[in-house]
Amino acid sequence: MAAPTIQKQSVGSTNNLFQGYWSHVEFRKGGMAAAAANIFYLGAIQEGVLELSREDTEYMGTTFPRVVELISPASVGMRFSGQMDELYVGNLRIAIGQDGVVDDADADQHYIYPGAACAFDAVMGSLVIRRKRCDNAVMEAALYKTVGSGALSIGGDAAVVGTSVEFAALDDSNGDFGGDTDKPLGHIYAPFADGGSDPEGAGSSRNPNAA
Repeated sequence: MAAPTIQKQSVGSTNNLFQGYWSHVEFRKGGMAAAAANIFYLGAIQEGVLELSREDTEYMGTTFPRVVELISPASVGMRFSGQMDELYVGNLRIAIGQDGVVDDADADQHYIYPGAACAFDAVMGSLVIRRKRCDNAVMEAALYKTVGSGALSIGGDAAVVGTSVEFAALDDSNGDFGGDTDKPLGHIYAPFADGGSDPEGAGSSRNPNAA
């Protein structure tokens, strides 16, 4: 076996680096194709984190010593969480899994009643999050079928007070909210690597043999 060699090291291109936050977060009641009246911008979400979870099952062969013959996913998930700083009735309703559509002229609708319903089908929707690089390239992620979950905690401080929010993707294989059997949870759109459309192609900065 020949001695190893080394080509490009460290950063492929600084144009591929993202800094900052998920700066646009919106909830689309009813799914990805929601009408404009059912799209709610949630405002500033600090420290937003998109998490893709996966648990694998390993199959061990019968040779000795035993080695792994197969790794297959046992469960896969998508989740977005962060701190929501803009606290008003629409945002808070969405965060606790209720309808964010509110008639501003009706003061009674400014009340929020936790635990008022145990069915979430009518208030489920899609969560779309985006972030932008300095060169205006945009990364996007979407959870096709989700509803606000987790605990809300509104404290007190001299600084701006926010609350944690969490959205987990549910199975949308039947396509009611924008998914299908090939994309049951959601998607991530990432810009092409700097220098080429194929991350491993001949024109890509990821290809160590690229000219």
